[in-house]
Amino acid sequence: MKKKVYIFCKKCRIPKTNPFSEDIIDFVHKEEYEKCSNKTLLSYINKTNDIVTLHINRSAQEEYSNSTIECCYANITRINYETSRDDHVNLTDCIPFKDSVEINYPYVSVNCTIEQIEVYSNVHATTFSISKEHKKPTGKPKFSIMMLGIDSVSKSNIERSMPESFKWAESNMVNLKGYNKIGDNTFPNLMAILTGYNVDQLSTFCNRSIKQNPCRFIWDKFKESQYITGYAEDDCNINTFHYDRPGFLEEPTDYYYRPYFLAAETLQYTVLRKNMIYCAGPETSGERIQNAAKDFAVTFKDVPSFGLFWSNSYSHDNINMPGAMDKKMFQLLSNTEFLEALNNTILIFFSDHGFRFGGIRFTHTGWVEERLPFIYFRFPDLFKRSYPEQYNNFITNTNRLTSPYDIHNTFQDLLNIGNDSYVPSWSQGCSSCYSLFAEIPENRTCKDAGISQHWCTCQGHTYIRPDDPKVIEVSNFIVNETNNILLTTEGGSLCAEYNLSKIKTAGMSEPYWNEDHKSVHFFLVMLETSPDASFEATVEASFEERNNSFKLLGDISRIDRYGPVTGCITDNAYLKKYCYCRENVTKSNE
Repeated sequence: MKKKVYIFCKKCRIPKTNPFSEDIIDFVHKEEYEKCSNKTLLSYINKTNDIVTLHINRSAQEEYSNSTIECCYANITRINYETSRDDHVNLTDCIPFKDSVEINYPYVSVNCTIEQIEVYSNVHATTFSISKEHKKPTGKPKFSIMMLGIDSVSKSNIERSMPESFKWAESNMVNLKGYNKIGDNTFPNLMAILTGYNVDQLSTFCNRSIKQNPCRFIWDKFKESQYITGYAEDDCNINTFHYDRPGFLEEPTDYYYRPYFLAAETLQYTVLRKNMIYCAGPETSGERIQNAAKDFAVTFKDVPSFGLFWSNSYSHDNINMPGAMDKKMFQLLSNTEFLEALNNTILIFFSDHGFRFGGIRFTHTGWVEERLPFIYFRFPDLFKRSYPEQYNNFITNTNRLTSPYDIHNTFQDLLNIGNDSYVPSWSQGCSSCYSLFAEIPENRTCKDAGISQHWCTCQGHTYIRPDDPKVIEVSNFIVNETNNILLTTEGGSLCAEYNLSKIKTAGMSEPYWNEDHKSVHFFLVMLETSPDASFEATVEASFEERNNSFKLLGDISRIDRYGPVTGCITDNAYLKKYCYCRENVTKSNE
């Protein structure tokens, strides 16, 4: 029987896994949407002719009390500390109001009491039109970008856990079937899109130890081209730029929603679901992101804008939880007001990678899924009519191998389309990458796309017994390389040394000639160590008499949930990924 594939090219055949494959079925179940409050929200915001009004919903008051409820509101501001402006918020004095009040600040907190006892609190975000400064463009159209992202969702998992959203996207958007991740977690994959840098360049140009804005993000380029820019992300503790990273000193975009989400998650109660901040007060975090995205799109429907709206709160820690927000996401994607606001906007619905941890990662299906995030594009009719060659090339490229670097180049190309004088700054992380508006060669390889062999899904592996002497030798090499990382990284002395405990599974490629003209295989190995950790790596191996050689192809992946045993590392996400704190080894032995 012919195997199903996402793409079938000369040098790349990406396997299409069954979303309900037997090897993962025990990990799969349905998660339902749950409300964060059984009561109707007591406060809401509406906007009329650029006037934003905060209202108390008096028709819902009886759900809270028959007594008189008194409410006040306060503006939520970013604290202007010298070194930690991204970590705290400040509230102005709470100003009493009765039924409604005009507000002039994007983020507000509402508090309602009966005889000084709190009965309701919430925070709200709104987007103020600044069209007076950004006039509707004349001449060549400038196309806006709206990026709706969900963390850790593969091509198969959106089909499996979010069937309504998947069906809508399949029917109304264009699927980049050959899209393959380039790095381990969110940071390298998202930064390849936003900066065009690879991991090594990020360390140089985006020094995470300096709390400032050293990177040149693509939203800076859009801002310089007179676009309105916005960025929002929920579950603040694990934000892309804040999980063991310093965040931003200056606000990176015109609309920066972190103060809103910090307030939602710290000034109110939160409800964890599968270890994620599912509820931030009386609303789900996921709906807060969706509402912010819709408000941003509607507010700036007539002026060029770039928005990135990213959700962690229902996907990061559980492979099934995206299903809880499927209906809500479908309702946003199919919302008439939202879609009408996107008449001049390229909508991108996407993820960064598949699910990275736990038992499912020891399956073949889990291995493939982790490397293949979903990504869909929706183009406005005006773009298709104005640039038929570019659009047709994009359609061709849906069946080619693509990577996040190509998305960055596409944004650069889009800026040039709207402004002939703009000089594109192509991805420095992948000099051989393309804009998706130019046809990608059918013989493209992972190396051409900036994808290391470890993440590449173009070539398959043949199963090889874990007790094969070659596999054992490769596995010991992986463990030694992991220990070398700890030895050579500052702070690594806090981490225990690993020993090989068990080889879980191994695969081997067909022989090929490497750059040194040696006949080699690459081995994909998943293994366990003592102390208890799980790693995966791809190794190029040459077995010659008395001259065996090994070379890591890309990163070593940590595929167990390592958070609880890495508390000794507080400011280095790279080291945390490989560490098992010595203090935790001591505790486990007590």
